[in-house]
This record gives sequence, structure tokens and C-alpha cells, in this order.
Amino acid sequence: MNSDSERRLIVVSNRAPYSFRQVGSEIQPIRSIGGLVTALEPAVIARQGAWIAWGSPLKAQRFRSKIEFPPGQNAYTFHPVPLSHDEVSDFYYGFSNSVLWPLCHYFTDHLDIQIPERRAYARVNNRFADVALQVAGENDFIWVQDYQLGLVPGIIRQQRPEARIGLFWHIPFPDVDVFSIMPGARGFIDAMLGADRIGFHAPKYVENFLRTVTALTSHDVDLASGIIVSKGREVQVGAWPISVDFKVIESKAGKASFQHKAQKIRRGLSADRVILSVDRLDYTKGILERLYAVDRFFSKHPKYRRKVSFIQVSAPSRSQVGSYINLKEEIDRVVGQINGKYAQLGWTPVHYFYKGFSFDELLALYLAADIALITPLIDGMNLVAKEYVSARRDNTGVLILSERTGAAMELKEAIPVNPYDVESSVYAITRALKMSRREQRQRMIHLRQKIKNWDIFRWVDAYLAGEPAEFDN
Repeated sequence: MNSDSERRLIVVSNRAPYSFRQVGSEIQPIRSIGGLVTALEPAVIARQGAWIAWGSPLKAQRFRSKIEFPPGQNAYTFHPVPLSHDEVSDFYYGFSNSVLWPLCHYFTDHLDIQIPERRAYARVNNRFADVALQVAGENDFIWVQDYQLGLVPGIIRQQRPEARIGLFWHIPFPDVDVFSIMPGARGFIDAMLGADRIGFHAPKYVENFLRTVTALTSHDVDLASGIIVSKGREVQVGAWPISVDFKVIESKAGKASFQHKAQKIRRGLSADRVILSVDRLDYTKGILERLYAVDRFFSKHPKYRRKVSFIQVSAPSRSQVGSYINLKEEIDRVVGQINGKYAQLGWTPVHYFYKGFSFDELLALYLAADIALITPLIDGMNLVAKEYVSARRDNTGVLILSERTGAAMELKEAIPVNPYDVESSVYAITRALKMSRREQRQRMIHLRQKIKNWDIFRWVDAYLAGEPAEFDN
């Protein structure tokens, strides 16, 4: 067996492909919504594999998926890893999201490094690795997902030296001077190098990782090829930008029901042009900076009042963490301030939603929006940008995209913007509003073709084949 693509696939992730609810004496699975599940579940099914993820202790027994593929046979097995309340607090909200998340996004002022949380992270990673070792056969490919499980490859490698292991890091990887702030950074890198293949979304993250390995370890690193020789074993490091299910989004966007919903949204706004932003509520997403730009836009260009409305969707996230509570309060204040200054009878400049939307609801918004304003301060990828483009079947619409997203490396036909520069954002909004249909069409055709050619399934196949993406200069 020469290719990892041919091996049985074992996915190890923090987030499960299913949540569960108990109805009477039965446990019913509910499929999770998200790009990772969309991408990986067909690959696991095709390879008759298994999925290991965080699950409730109530359902910790081995659960055999009720999805049948081929018909009449169980497709794959799901193995929940139960975590206690304290483990969730220390491992997930603690080390994962109070150390690794802010560190990798360059928000070092949000760091909260606690010894118990470091220990909980290691303990939970050991738990995931133990389950993977029980489930995976000698010839299987174990694919570990994301920063919450960064130690798992090294733990598995110690127990099974000949295993085939992959790791995908879905958030940015910072410069070595930042990453090395973390206590135990060298050991963390060595654990990541337990994988045979390490993937990131963008070449910049690959470069940062390789330079970190060079600075913190004695391993041989080839910056040009992305090959690291660790203890006599080659580790491939490359960029595989995650994507979306282009065909499904495009198909749904063509349905009359979604077109009608989009028209209804536009009528309800009483505006000629609609600008849309969709994020999780997180300090990395640049929501406040974006609102400052919207404020400045209406101040600088009063002719657009009553003609342009801005929709901001912010899905709740980590709402029990202090910094997120403070951020929400400040966003509420700024939205109120903008609307207080510019609102007129029958027209509101900013429509703010602090709630999660279903994908169908988001799709209607994508179709209703003339402009997608996607301006995170930093983002590993940003799939909202790709979803918006995939939905624009008529090749109209303008994408304004932060230069500090992984998506910007691919989607060069978007209007680039520095999210920290309010005037830059104001200029981009004005430029987008003035853009001709012809230019919109030229840009959108190129954007859509890129996403169609490199969709979510191409991402999986290319990673498993060890064939990194090629990026335009």
C-alpha cells in the first residue's frame, strides 16, 4: 500500500460529526453542521473508517453510525471521548482557547497560562491518543484535526512507531518569536512532528512552522521542499487550503425559494444596496474595527444614507469567557451609537444579529447582499468568503477580503483591505459600491472557478495524496 489515500481513514477531532439526544431508551444522532464534517464524512465512509471525537459520557459506549453506505451496511464507527466538566473547562476553554488560540492569532495580551490547564490539555490529548490506538489498525491512516489535539501525533508515535499519522492545523501558525512565548513550546513542536504529514491553509503558516522547527529543534529542515527529517523519519509540511462544497451551494442558490427569501430580505431593509458580514463573535474577527469603518463611511459619504444598509451576523462563541463578554458589550454599544447617529424613519444603517443562523438562512443573506465585507484581523482561512462566492450564480456581487486571511492567498480577485486601517475599509466599500456590473462579473467568474476547481473534496483528496496546492503569485 503506497498511498495514504488507499488506507482506511481514522479521523480524530475535537468536534464530533454528530451530537446526540436521548429519546426514551434510545440515543438519536443529529448530524453536525460545518465544513469539516461535510468534507471528512464522505472520505471516512468511502474508506470504511472511524471517527474519534469529544462526546458526552452518557453516550460514551461505542456508537455505530446509522448512516448506511453501501446500502444495508454500517458506513463507519463513531467513538466518543468523554470529558468531565473540569476537563472541558481546563482543556478546551483553558489551554486550547486561552493559550493556543490567542497565541496563534497574535493576541498575546489575551494569554492566560495556567499550570493546571496545561496538564489538562496533555491529559485529554493522551485520552484521544489512547482511543485512536485502540481503534486504528496497523495499516490505517490516522488524521488528527486542529490545535486542540496538537500533542496526539507524538503520543501515538511513541506507542506505535510505524503508524501513518497526519495533522491538520486549521488556525494560523505564528512567527517563532510569538510561538516560543508558550511554556513547553519545544516539546509541543516535537509532539506535532510525530505526524508524517502536517497541513496548514496558507504558505505563510508553513513558512512560520518550518522556521519555528529550525529555531527550536535540531531537526534537519528543508525550507524549499517543506521536508523535515525527525529522528530518521521524513515529515512533509505543506499548504492545503480548506474549501466548501461548491456544487451543493451553487445548486441550492439556484432554487426559487432562496431567491424569494433574498428578495424579501432586501425589501425589508428599505435600501438599494446591502453589505453583509458574517462571523463568530471573537476578538480575531475585526467586528469592532469593521463597525468603526461603517461609521466613518456614513459620516464621510452622507449620500449613501438611506441607500445602503449593513448586516452584521455574529454567532455567539465562548460566551462565558470574560474577554468575549466585554467584546459583546462594546459591539452592542457601537451598533447603538451608529444607529443613533444615522438612522431615519423607515431606514436603519446597521442590522445586528447576535445569534447563530442556519446555513439556509445564511444562503438567503448571501443572495441578498451586493457586497460581502469579510475583514477579520487574522483568520486561518475564512469559509464565509468562499460560501458567498459559491452562492453568486449570476456572477454579480463584490467580495471585500482582509489581507490577513488564509483565503486572501487564493481569492486575489477580491478587493483587498487592511482590517486595521479604517480609511482603507471605507475606500474599499466605496469602490465596491461604484464597481460596474462588467467588472463584478469578471472578478466573480475567476473567483468562482477557483473554488469550483479546489472544493472541499479536492482538499481532502489532495491532502491524503500528499499533493499540496499551488498558489498564484
